[in-house]
Amino acid sequence: MATVINNSDWQSSGQIIENIIKEAGKKHICPKCGKEDVPCEITLNGVKRIVYASNCDCYEKEQKAKEEQKRKEWLQEKFKNANIGKRYIDITLDKLEAMGTENIAAAKKYVADFNPESGASIHMIGEFGNGKTSEGYAIIKALLPKFNCVSITWNEIVTRCYYAKAFDSSETIDQILKWLAQFDLIMIDEFVINIKDDKEINLATALFDNLYKDNKCFILINNPCDIVDMKKVPRLGKLLDRVKDQAEIFTFKHESYRGVKNA
Repeated sequence: MATVINNSDWQSSGQIIENIIKEAGKKHICPKCGKEDVPCEITLNGVKRIVYASNCDCYEKEQKAKEEQKRKEWLQEKFKNANIGKRYIDITLDKLEAMGTENIAAAKKYVADFNPESGASIHMIGEFGNGKTSEGYAIIKALLPKFNCVSITWNEIVTRCYYAKAFDSSETIDQILKWLAQFDLIMIDEFVINIKDDKEINLATALFDNLYKDNKCFILINNPCDIVDMKKVPRLGKLLDRVKDQAEIFTFKHESYRGVKNA
């Protein structure tokens, strides 16, 4: 159905345009740089008019600065949600590469090819202090501008689930697992399971069953001794088999960097 515009509407539109032209016909001085507007001649309905245009880029710079500030605040919020500690805020893959950290080329390729629907994951295995956690955080930081990521230790997961189960908490274990599943990439550090605790074993298998079923991307960080212990438990052996099926192994053989850099 066609829109009907009556004469008064046309007059209102004309008045609006006239007001704009009148305002544009005023010369202004930029309060920041002091430059005067420059005159320009335009023709409107066959009538030549003089209007003034800005003679500087102060406004554009101001708007750009505001956008950059908004982006900075947005990234800071994403960093906060990703649970990145202050120790790792300045860590990047380039810095780690300069330090000689292992697997950086593979990590950069992972970032470049990242697709949250692919299920592509990483299992970092190495002794204490040789850069696994730093590299995991650097991967997350590289992905954060485009994707939602989170880093969490296994102990943090267990503690939250313990409080959800043991106390009258409004948060349930199922909600915690669903909260983890909302992220595009989940990094689980210090994946050390108490193999004598059936509840903890059940929690680990439930978590990785969900990750495997939903084809979620993850980074898992282990020391070799953790894996040896977990393989003693058949259910955890199955868990590790699923991890092996889904994740590329990054092996870290370098001696500890502790005292040299964040690790």
